[in-house]
Amino acid sequence: MTKKDKDRTPRGRSPFKIFIRFLYIISFIIIFYYLLDGLPYYRTAIQQRPHHGDYRNLRPAGFRSHGFGVVGSGLMIFMLIYTVRKRAKFFRRWGALSKWLDIHIYCGIMGPMLIILHTSFKVQGLVAVSFWSMIAVALSGVFGRYLYLQIPRNVRGDELSLKELDELGTQINNEIKGEINISEDEIRRLEMLISPNINPDRGILYILTWSLKADLTRSFRLRKIQKRFSAAFNIPPTQMQRLIINLRRKMSLNRRILLLNQIQRLFHYWHVFHKPFAIIMYLIMLIHVGIAVWLGYTWIF
Repeated sequence: MTKKDKDRTPRGRSPFKIFIRFLYIISFIIIFYYLLDGLPYYRTAIQQRPHHGDYRNLRPAGFRSHGFGVVGSGLMIFMLIYTVRKRAKFFRRWGALSKWLDIHIYCGIMGPMLIILHTSFKVQGLVAVSFWSMIAVALSGVFGRYLYLQIPRNVRGDELSLKELDELGTQINNEIKGEINISEDEIRRLEMLISPNINPDRGILYILTWSLKADLTRSFRLRKIQKRFSAAFNIPPTQMQRLIINLRRKMSLNRRILLLNQIQRLFHYWHVFHKPFAIIMYLIMLIHVGIAVWLGYTWIF
């Protein structure tokens, strides 16, 4: 396999992916701990909170909540490095774009969660506009990640051309042939079984719904194919497991090739929705931080 092929077909879990997963687990545990620890205060009526024992610590200007705001805001600002990495040619040597996207998404999830703790679940005034813009950005970011994954890319995060997609499809077919001794006719039959049954000219909402449904039901369809081929070719379990991995890749590839133009259009519309909320969020956040610093709320600094 050439270096180019390795770029297209990453195998196994990279150390970076393992690190990101570990970071998510630790972060969720820490946030969940602080949420449970402050739950009695958060459940207290807003009018009664000044009389609560944890008021000075858990109010938005309190030591702990202020810390949540500082760290959360820092993560939200750090998210912008992904945009710089994606657009500035000078930074293209700074690691794979896909890794920066993973960091961007991590910050986009953990940052808002810390900001929510910072607010003590009390949002009002101008900050409320930034808060709900942040929620819109975070939720749309999850949706954007799903769309991003529907566009075939190599491990560096660059989009693959149609020629590269055809080559990748041929490569997967050869790997399937290597797993089980089947003819070209049987490969074509297999292609018909795993190819998406959808008209790519249908509306975007229908295509998106169909794509989500296909992702949710893919395992069930693979089980049917597994039973059929296991019985027909008497394939050992370990060999069948590798075959299923290749079939899963082939199913995803076929669907993404078929819906490539529609998904790219939908990704464009997503950017149109996502960016204005992000701009509003950052502008009001900077105003909020500026006023807080001006009034002397500088936390430990």
